[in-house]
Amino acid sequence: MARPPVRANGLPLGLRDSAGVDARPFTARPAAAPRRRRGLGTLLRSAEARRQLWGYAFLAPMLLLLLVFKFLPMVQAFYLSLTSYDLLSAPRFVGLSNYTALLRDPLFHQSVGATAYFVFGTCVPLWILSLLLALVFNTALPARNVLRLIYFLPAIMPVVVYATVWRFLFHPYGLLNVGLHAIGLPAVDWLGDRRATMPGFILSAEWRFVPYFMIVYLAGLQNIPQEYYEAAAIDGASGLQRFRAITLPLLRPTGLLVIVVSLILMSKVFTNVLIISGGGPDGATRVLSLFIYQTGFQFFKMGLASAASIFLLLGMMVFTLMQLRLFRDGGHD
Repeated sequence: MARPPVRANGLPLGLRDSAGVDARPFTARPAAAPRRRRGLGTLLRSAEARRQLWGYAFLAPMLLLLLVFKFLPMVQAFYLSLTSYDLLSAPRFVGLSNYTALLRDPLFHQSVGATAYFVFGTCVPLWILSLLLALVFNTALPARNVLRLIYFLPAIMPVVVYATVWRFLFHPYGLLNVGLHAIGLPAVDWLGDRRATMPGFILSAEWRFVPYFMIVYLAGLQNIPQEYYEAAAIDGASGLQRFRAITLPLLRPTGLLVIVVSLILMSKVFTNVLIISGGGPDGATRVLSLFIYQTGFQFFKMGLASAASIFLLLGMMVFTLMQLRLFRDGGHD
């Protein structure tokens, strides 16, 4: 039997589709082999999977500690904030009554005001002073490492020791008033005068926390490549121009860390206030953490104290989210 004539491309002349165009012959593809499921044993034989598994194993104890000692107490505190609980009888559900009672409580308002005064009165100078000191210690000073160590000592001092030292400094015959008398200024009643007590606490907090955040800024400064400064100097940029165009933009992540951590630390200040003044005089230094402690463990109103702690948590979350949003928007400019 004679073969049908074919074109140059190898297709028979008589094979046309419905549109009259030559069609290529259909060739069936071989069926793909079914994919085999990778079992747990196969995954564990992968080196990357084993490394990830070891990572989760090392994280598990810390995650368990966070769950038991952080997240579960937060959930329990929220539950107690909806109850009337005096630590002796069983909690009685009262809904949002504790929150409405706090909003009408003048002592709570005073504590919020004292907390805001302390937080912003401490944090704003702290951000500036710690950055300035980091810039100074980032230069080629003689015995620079020794000076850094000496200046960092207050940051590692136990908080009870730090508070006790400053309680003696605030004494009417303490070292602060001796220094004021030496320069011809009158003595200050640091723990008895409402106008002087909170500035004294701010001064003590600066002494303790400025060295800590100076080290944080110093780490950020040392991560900036020196080539940027050298190129700017070759282009004729002054020191202030290099600081504004290079240092500040590249320190943005470090600045965000300093701002968020300092706001959180100052918002929950407690031990030094309890030891030095106990919230006095006349509630001038009764910050929110001390108000929560006194309400829960001195007046046995644990439901009201839990509601105040929820307010403190929400306040810290709001300030943190505001800072994150502010720095994120600034980074897009």
